Amino acid sequence: MPSPSLLPGMLSRSVDERKRQRVLLTSALVGTDVVALVVALLIAHRIAVSVSIWHAPPSFPSSLWLAVPVAIALFALGRLYILDDLLEGPIEYGRVINCCTLASFSVIVLGFWGKALGELAPSRTLIALVWGLSIVMVGGGRFTARRVVRFLRRRGYLESRAVMVGLGASGIGYARHFNQLRHMGIKIVGFVDDFLPPGTPVLDDLRVLGPPSALRSILGQTGAHEVIIVPTAMAWESFQDLVKQVTSLNGHIIRLAPGSRDLLATSMKAHRVGFIPMMTVERMRIVGLDRVMKTVLDYGIALLVLLLTAPLILVAAAALRGSGVRPFRPLQLLGRESIAFTTWVLNAEEAPARLGTLLRRLGVDKLPQLASVVLGQMSVVGPRPIPADKYRGHAAWLPGLLTVRPGLTGTWAVHPTPSLSEEIELSLFYIRNYTIWLDLEVLIRVALRRLTGGAQGEGDERTEEASHHERVAIHR
Repeated sequence: MPSPSLLPGMLSRSVDERKRQRVLLTSALVGTDVVALVVALLIAHRIAVSVSIWHAPPSFPSSLWLAVPVAIALFALGRLYILDDLLEGPIEYGRVINCCTLASFSVIVLGFWGKALGELAPSRTLIALVWGLSIVMVGGGRFTARRVVRFLRRRGYLESRAVMVGLGASGIGYARHFNQLRHMGIKIVGFVDDFLPPGTPVLDDLRVLGPPSALRSILGQTGAHEVIIVPTAMAWESFQDLVKQVTSLNGHIIRLAPGSRDLLATSMKAHRVGFIPMMTVERMRIVGLDRVMKTVLDYGIALLVLLLTAPLILVAAAALRGSGVRPFRPLQLLGRESIAFTTWVLNAEEAPARLGTLLRRLGVDKLPQLASVVLGQMSVVGPRPIPADKYRGHAAWLPGLLTVRPGLTGTWAVHPTPSLSEEIELSLFYIRNYTIWLDLEVLIRVALRRLTGGAQGEGDERTEEASHHERVAIHR
């Protein structure tokens, strides 16, 4: 262990490195936004001059360039450079739309100022084009930035090293969650725990680093930037002592995690009730624009693929009939809000070995289920379907899982997990953090896996016993 006199210096170097990374990332986002705004202004002016039905300045008004710093200032006020709020989820894009809308109003003000200097005021067409193109260009830049940052994070860059304080099932669940999703940028380096001795193996190569009383020295040894605390997984006295230490951990991010792993998939809203700060747990569901886009994607893909593959389904059914097997097999599944429904698949299980293997490998056996998507009973991408006769093994998670329709495929097909509980956590995270890009990513990965003949794991049935299987030492 490093000498106590060296710990402040080690802590300082770790914090300084983290600050440099965040400054560089913020600067890159500002630069990306500036380029996007300049391009939007130039394209908007070119279009306005060529097709405007109203008057438009033939030369680019010099006063219009001031819209760029004004927009950047509005982006900063709109929290578009607060890194903890960015690069995940749809909130960032909503802020882009709001800030670009405000920035477009500044063009009107700048136009009046430029008119006072003898320049022609921007036309209504130009203002409308600036608004629309700035949203597209800035939003496109943020989309690209997300992909670049995720690429770098998967390779160990721009990561935030974190220590998990509190073990138990909740702490292990959070650690597994963050380390599996490397693109989120949080790398758990170990656990701090009251009950297990230092060096106790917990998860993969992660171990207990020491008790909460040694947190400052642990941060120095590991170079961690963040502390994630699970209050319900540690002694109350230790939690109180840790809260008192927070002021001495300047430069480190301190996060409190809910004690229930099910809350990984929920959204919580902070507000005041009777002047007391409280958190309200919101219901898990896909709503708003995300729901509209998912519905369009479901019906568009289902109808198109069903029409294109109808001859293939008929040929496969004829082959099964010729082998003396009933072509179609019914499945009773639980749908949204626990409403049971019947769907149909090609009977690959009772088919001759070679024919059945071919149907499953190519995914042809599931094609008839596209009819259930068209009927609104299933989704193309969603949680793994739950057989109606096996709901007991999923009873603890049904209220969250059945807020959406089950999927023909999903994250469970892309990221196979060793236990049912881990798979459910992944599905619940999908529900709460849904974006249309996540569906497209799953579809692309599944298609590539089909084409390369990789292992599927989609038809594996997990047992109830598997959901209770733990391979790590945890205190009760």
